[in-house]
Amino acid sequence: MLNNIFTINELSKFLGNKLKGWKVSDVYSQEKNKLIIELASEVPDSGESPALEYSVDKGSIYLILRDNFSRAKRNFAGIFEEIIDCSISDIRLYNNDRAVSIKLSNDLEIIFTFFSNKANCFITRNNIVLNSFKDKLKYSGKSIDEIIPIAGHTETDGLINIPVSKYLKLNYRSYGDLYCREVLFRQNISSDEIVNDEIAAKLFRGFKELENTLENPVYVLYTSEENITFSLTELSHLQNYTERKFSDINKLITEYLKIRFRDDKITEYRSSKEKLLNRKISLINGKIESLKKQLEHSAGSDSLRKAGELILSNSYLIKKGDTNFSYTDETGTEVNLKLKENLSPSENAQHYFERYKKQKSSVNILKAKAESFEKEKINLMKELEESREVTDLKKIIKEEKRTESVSSDETSRFRKFTINEKYEVWVGKDSISNDLLTTKYASQNDLWFHVRGASGSHTVLKVPGKKEDIGKEIIFKAASIAAYYSKARNSNSVPVAYCEKKYVKKKKGFKAGSVVMEREKVIFVKPSLPENK
Repeated sequence: MLNNIFTINELSKFLGNKLKGWKVSDVYSQEKNKLIIELASEVPDSGESPALEYSVDKGSIYLILRDNFSRAKRNFAGIFEEIIDCSISDIRLYNNDRAVSIKLSNDLEIIFTFFSNKANCFITRNNIVLNSFKDKLKYSGKSIDEIIPIAGHTETDGLINIPVSKYLKLNYRSYGDLYCREVLFRQNISSDEIVNDEIAAKLFRGFKELENTLENPVYVLYTSEENITFSLTELSHLQNYTERKFSDINKLITEYLKIRFRDDKITEYRSSKEKLLNRKISLINGKIESLKKQLEHSAGSDSLRKAGELILSNSYLIKKGDTNFSYTDETGTEVNLKLKENLSPSENAQHYFERYKKQKSSVNILKAKAESFEKEKINLMKELEESREVTDLKKIIKEEKRTESVSSDETSRFRKFTINEKYEVWVGKDSISNDLLTTKYASQNDLWFHVRGASGSHTVLKVPGKKEDIGKEIIFKAASIAAYYSKARNSNSVPVAYCEKKYVKKKKGFKAGSVVMEREKVIFVKPSLPENK
């Protein structure tokens, strides 16, 4: 309905009555596909500062008058300088088509078009295009009549014996779907019927009656749970819609756009939120499945304990240098146990006991992780369900601003820890954030850590001053964090290399996260996190 010719005609009448004699004070764009034309009254200090807002967004092409408009403090581009300080002499429909003409002083004219595929605003003089909102180079110097051909009429006399739906497109396309449905409803005609002389006559009368009502318009907004539209006459076929009436076309369109914006924003929010949460749930499911497999693998820890006990009880049959020991279990199955040839029987038994302890410990850790992921999944499922019920636009906008604020902080991609209430340790989360941390957010005198002989996260101890003397205790705690976020997390003693960041080099052709160290030192630490993590 925004680009319906009856809507555009009524809007041009409203603007003509309202704006004749006003001056153009500024023209700019502060949003993609939106043009703002600020206006000033010839009456000094009138207190009014309205502006025309024109949108060429496909599916949302409109022109409205905003009262007391105020521009954004930044992000706007000034255009159409040739019409600044020009006075408005007339506003009307252009060539009886879907275009509005604003006549200005100095023989200038603003023409807004409302065609779905080529909406645009042109500045012309004597029908020649001087400037345009979109594609200036394409249209400059052309006759406006080449761009907006004079609306013609299709000869359809005698076209009967075709479906009503096709007949309407041939004869009454300019009325739009909404008004066509209204005429069909009033005349009790189905769109599937075949047109005969009687139906053609009924349609002619129906559209004539509709035109008569549109000459004395009412401004009605129709809303339902799933849809919103507006009309310049009361519609009988929208019986289940709630209707509201307005005093003029501009207020009607403004309210329609407000609700459309709100509904579109809510739909967009729900869709993006649902995609994000489903992606998180999918990742959680993957982690849970991985943990289940690890638990299945670790379920045989008792066999390691039994192997150690068996080696001890048969130590008299085993000697140092043996690489395996075979025995037959209670089911008659022959079992081979691998032995380390450089270890004695008791030392081999101890090796199996240590593996048993680690595996048993890892089972508890894996179970705790699985429970944590299951809880996180439940919370995400709850959040997903709640997001589908969100209708509060203010809440959405507030959340988007908060999300933008968080996402705009690039350092939020790192884990951050504080040691001894003074020193910060930053840790990368993946190869990309490792690169980012090392190449962009680590100063030359910061200390850089990485586990020796195992994959792990880049870890940086932020050094406040160039001459800061970092104590060994702080260095060991930072190294422990680096060890924790590595594949060696479950070891008791992990070698961690460190050096000043200026000695960490990323050479050309290295993949993300790959670097080389110079002048490094190596210390052994137990993987751990600070208590105030």
